Amino acid sequence: MALKSYVITNDFKSPVVRHTGDPRNPQKVTFKQYTKGDIINGELKHANNKPAFILVKGVCVVPLDCVKELLTKDVVSHADGEGKVTKPFIDEAPKPKTMNSNPKVKYVDAMLIGAVVGFVGVWLAEKQGWLEGEGKKNKLIGAGAGALLSAYIVYRSKTEKPAKLKKPIKE
Repeated sequence: MALKSYVITNDFKSPVVRHTGDPRNPQKVTFKQYTKGDIINGELKHANNKPAFILVKGVCVVPLDCVKELLTKDVVSHADGEGKVTKPFIDEAPKPKTMNSNPKVKYVDAMLIGAVVGFVGVWLAEKQGWLEGEGKKNKLIGAGAGALLSAYIVYRSKTEKPAKLKKPIKE
């Protein structure tokens, strides 16, 4: 059901059947008065693949010669109407920005960051004197260990299931 807004261009009356819900009081046919300038929300109905009438609230029939479709325009930054749109109207909630949802890319990113952290950690340990000797082998081992550790952390964060809450026992 696609509701659109329409503006009434002529005064007219539309018949409406009023349901009373009481078997002693029969249904009544009354008229709904529409005046020029009223705005209505309705659904355009077709007959033989041609627009026939507008149905308002499922009960009021509005002829097409009495309405014009209401079009809306975004607010622009300049008074003359020409210029960039300051804030476009968005129907949906903004989607959260994610870097990349491909799991292989997440693993590669984690391994690169872990390798850099491991390399810098070994380099600082050698400068402080916690590791003896300065060799490429120590730095490569530190980079590899950091890469594997960060890949494992990404793996665990992806496969970790949320804890299920137990329902309390009714006594």
